[in-house]
Amino acid sequence: MSDRRRDVLIGLLGLAAGPLAASPASEEKLKAIMQAAAARPPDAERLREREALLREAEAALAEGDAEKAEQGFDRAALILHSADTEMGLVRSYMQSGQYRRALAFGAHTAGAHLDAVGGAALYAWLLHAGGQDVIARKLLADAQARAPSQPLVASVGRELASGAPHASGDMLLPPARLAPYGDSTGLPRGAHLVAAGTLVDEGRTALVPARAVAGGRRLWVRNGLGHLAPASPIQGRGAGGIALLRLGSPLPAPSLGMVPADVFPGAVAFAVGYAQAGGAGAAWPLLRTGFVGAARDTQGDRDLDPSMHQGMAPGGPVFDQAGRFAGVALSDGGGVRLVAATRLREAFAGRVALPVSRDGGRLGPDAVYEAALRSTLQVIAAR
Repeated sequence: MSDRRRDVLIGLLGLAAGPLAASPASEEKLKAIMQAAAARPPDAERLREREALLREAEAALAEGDAEKAEQGFDRAALILHSADTEMGLVRSYMQSGQYRRALAFGAHTAGAHLDAVGGAALYAWLLHAGGQDVIARKLLADAQARAPSQPLVASVGRELASGAPHASGDMLLPPARLAPYGDSTGLPRGAHLVAAGTLVDEGRTALVPARAVAGGRRLWVRNGLGHLAPASPIQGRGAGGIALLRLGSPLPAPSLGMVPADVFPGAVAFAVGYAQAGGAGAAWPLLRTGFVGAARDTQGDRDLDPSMHQGMAPGGPVFDQAGRFAGVALSDGGGVRLVAATRLREAFAGRVALPVSRDGGRLGPDAVYEAALRSTLQVIAAR
């Protein structure tokens, strides 16, 4: 590895120091890949085997089998140290919900393969999605300087500049595909994203904006791993513009506890949601950090920093610094409102379980985002 590549890699790994330090499995895998590549340069037969492994792994990922995909990409990586294989591993980690591991491995791919700008584009996208926008833009600017005419880098740059990026077109092509593969079983033509939601009640129920699910439309929800489930409204009174959906089949759910009391004005919070887009394609959610504002009323609702919701579909969850559910973000005539979790717990008592968490230990945004891949939902509707 050249001195320049080594310096870039060290810098990128420093940006992801927290995730990498918490992921010894990633370090061991990198060592194995580098050692195998150095020990046995591949001949033509081994390269053909590698191409077959890449095709099989990509097909497994498209079918939603992230474990099988990871195994295939692993075997291909031991044949040749290459960016396309490592991008496949990064996406396999994402599709199995391992954001921090994906981020750590993505740092290596972006730094060790400067000639393959797809690695930098994928890493920048993941950084931005997890709330590290400044670092993402710096990384992408460096990639654009190296490859000013590369269309993928230019497309990603435009999307990140929009503030609410949405992958489409060539950005959905492997090996750098900037979204999960999503289950679309049963989705008709014309299905589209109408809101975001929060998965609760051990994966059986979703909190969603009432306005988005009114009108007798058919409904589905999909998480950040691409898993889809049909859904239907639960009859009964809503609260603060929030309604309940019952999922036709449970989705995998993280352990989601809510705040024991209303968050106070000035507190740091994390809002997670999906870019407002016209279609119904699978996507990774976006995390934004901001501050909770003044009280709106006596029911616990608060103002929310408008920058946390710009360009986002309504209804995404908001978490405190301990990763506890603090409420739902909704736009209204007065700006952006945090519908308090305490209000929802009281209103929906007996219909949905919203357990309180007393664990106030602070989490980094990467840990909050990793859990949010499962708990933050796309709400999809069709006539």
